[in-house]
Amino acid sequence: MKQVGLDLGSVNTKLVVLENGEQVYSQVVPSRFDSVQAGITLLKGYSEEHGEKPEKLVVTGYGRVNFPEGRVITEITCQARGCHEYFPDYGYILDLGGQDAKVIKKNAQGKIVQFIMNDKCAAGTGRFLDIILKGLDLTAEELNLAAEAKPMPINSMCTVFAESEVITMLAKGIPKPEVVAGLFKSTAKRLTNFVESVGHPECLIFTGGGAHYSLLVRFLERELKGQVVIPPEPELTAAYGAALLA
Repeated sequence: MKQVGLDLGSVNTKLVVLENGEQVYSQVVPSRFDSVQAGITLLKGYSEEHGEKPEKLVVTGYGRVNFPEGRVITEITCQARGCHEYFPDYGYILDLGGQDAKVIKKNAQGKIVQFIMNDKCAAGTGRFLDIILKGLDLTAEELNLAAEAKPMPINSMCTVFAESEVITMLAKGIPKPEVVAGLFKSTAKRLTNFVESVGHPECLIFTGGGAHYSLLVRFLERELKGQVVIPPEPELTAAYGAALLA
């Protein structure tokens, strides 16, 4: 019997299939403003490819309540379940998605103790970083240099004003790596304040698409003065948790 988790995210929709507790299939597609349709397409593609329709399905994410089938569970619960499977000894999770950021505190049994969410502003989300970094048109070399560059302070955490601040810095001749380092440092500082409003972890589990930014991970560790660990596929953690709960 296969267990299926479907995470209908605001930016991407993710599918994870487990068999006997082992992940045997995963797929990620852009949600394109309609995560429900993206989820339907993912399930249809899996069924056609494998000649079977999943019997045990849990749906999570933004579009979960509108999905026509499966059991609905919140992304907070699914995220905690997926992270607990990978890191049962660590209690704090930072989920940095495209549309929001969440901090989840779980106990030794994996049950949620507390959580907070920022979904009112793009600042401190993956979308914030994506927009500004895309505008910078970075080369791989410039991004590597940013790891050792002196971070330029970026004061605004509003996407529009931060973008304007970055443009002004570049116009003044400030090297791109210093601007990028400043962008990641200011984001890490904001996320650290967010995490510490729940607690002060010695080790933080970092999930979501934002966890792919290695420079952000480095600055987070500096700001938190602790360790940051990342699941094998950080963008799939909620879908993985949903499949486990199925």
